[in-house]
Amino acid sequence: MVNDKQNLQDKEKKDSFDIGSRSIIGLQNRSRFELLAKNKDESILFKPFFYVGFSLFLIICSIFIFFYVVTYVLPPMKQAIKVGEITYSRGDVVKFIRFNQRMSEDLGVDFEIGNSVFEALKTILEGELAYQVANRYGISVSNERLDKQIEIFMGYIDNAEGVEGSQEHKKNIEESYRQFLNKISLSDYEYREYVKRTIFREELRSIVSRDVSRIQPHVNVYEIVFEIPDLSLVNAIEKQITLGNNIEEIVLEFSEDKEVLRTKGNLGWFPKGINQELDKIFFGLNEDGLKTLPIGQLSKQPYYKNEEQLYAFYYLSDYLEAREVTDKNFDLLTNVQFDQFINSFTDEYDLWMDIDSDIYNWINSKVLLASNAEFMKEVETISESQ
Repeated sequence: MVNDKQNLQDKEKKDSFDIGSRSIIGLQNRSRFELLAKNKDESILFKPFFYVGFSLFLIICSIFIFFYVVTYVLPPMKQAIKVGEITYSRGDVVKFIRFNQRMSEDLGVDFEIGNSVFEALKTILEGELAYQVANRYGISVSNERLDKQIEIFMGYIDNAEGVEGSQEHKKNIEESYRQFLNKISLSDYEYREYVKRTIFREELRSIVSRDVSRIQPHVNVYEIVFEIPDLSLVNAIEKQITLGNNIEEIVLEFSEDKEVLRTKGNLGWFPKGINQELDKIFFGLNEDGLKTLPIGQLSKQPYYKNEEQLYAFYYLSDYLEAREVTDKNFDLLTNVQFDQFINSFTDEYDLWMDIDSDIYNWINSKVLLASNAEFMKEVETISESQ
């Protein structure tokens, strides 16, 4: 009886041992620890090619991120204008051009993007400088004037009596203004700051214009234009001038200007001070103190007109020492004086403007891209409404 009990206990111990052994040994007579070690060795996380592949993935991602940042993130942040401690980025210039473009289009005025980059850079710089020197020249701009200028920019001019102050008029302006800001992607603050500096610039320019005299030396100018100068034709023109032939008939015979039938080559009275290069031709003196281009003679050297890509010879029919300039020419004279005035602050305010071909091409491309995107959006809106 005792032996049977002992045998039963021994059998139970053996069975328990066998169960434990099976749980540890597992498949193929391997222990659980051996299986864990094997799985660890076979895991992809511990394969050499995994680290190589993951490293290549990180490198490729880094390259894409680098080129994305260099192409799309950094260029808009690059400095384009500096006035004192204030700087404007390329992105700011694009915004400035876009809202001017939108205003021009809304008012039905053609907007030449190709000519706008330099003018935008110049206008922003002048506006910021005018804002910073305003106190020196007693210039201030009230909120009422700023609001009025914004209304004018949006085309609300010469409103009928009694309409301007009405609630309907105010609602129309507010709604138009909201839509306008949405189109040009500017906040109210950004746009008001741009307009404010535009007003300061015009006020400063007005102050400079007070020192511009309306009485200037003038010459009456005729122009004979060629695509390519021909010496034989120039000699023929000089011969006819020497013979005393009428200058307008000579111009009609020889000039290749498309407008020659209308203008007969006459540019009208041209004041001194508008164009430095032409001043040297029309008003310059030689070593003997005599005029480089006497009245009644043809200029010796052709003048290259860069925009038209044409060559011009000039003939002066008359000269007046003192003549009142036209409003158009007075505005041009003021521009020249204003440029000189702005340049006088270069050292004091560390004026700087980036005008290389890189910024010119980049800004133009971004403005065109934004314009095309807006056009496509408007087309889609019209299509959906139909």
